[in-house]
Amino acid sequence: MNAGMRWKLAVPLIGLSLLMVVPAVYGTWVFWSDFGNTYRSLSVVICLALLAQLGLAVSIGVRPTRDVPWLRIGLIAVTFLVACGVAAVRRSV
Repeated sequence: MNAGMRWKLAVPLIGLSLLMVVPAVYGTWVFWSDFGNTYRSLSVVICLALLAQLGLAVSIGVRPTRDVPWLRIGLIAVTFLVACGVAAVRRSV
């Protein structure tokens, strides 16, 4: 897979990751003092999962590969599901 194809695949994933990570980090920062330690800890876990997702999306464009990087795309989906699961737990706290 050439660099152009890798970036055509990576750019939408980077955009979607940014759409999730920017509000999560901003919300954690702004509302840090409004909630307890459990809520804060879960918010940090969500931010870390989404930052890992962003890193995986960038790595698709940066790291050369011969085939479609299905493993990294799958890991992006898994980190999204982890962040959603932790958010559901955080909501019940």
